Amino acid sequence: MKAWSFKLRFCYPSKLKTIKSFVYSDTGTDIEERFYPNVVSNIKEIKDPLKNIAFTGWGKKKESKYI
Repeated sequence: MKAWSFKLRFCYPSKLKTIKSFVYSDTGTDIEERFYPNVVSNIKEIKDPLKNIAFTGWGKKKESKYI
């Protein structure tokens, strides 16, 4: 999975604003259809912003013994 940045313009009358965000996708071609009916623009591949932050899996819970 690759990270992609984009601008998202909300089309709802009560939320007429534009934000900048990112999403994960293999090719980047499905990003526009994910956010339909909103307008997506300026799609470009970026470095993964959560690479060193995100948790990748669950480990076993440490067992506590009470005395």
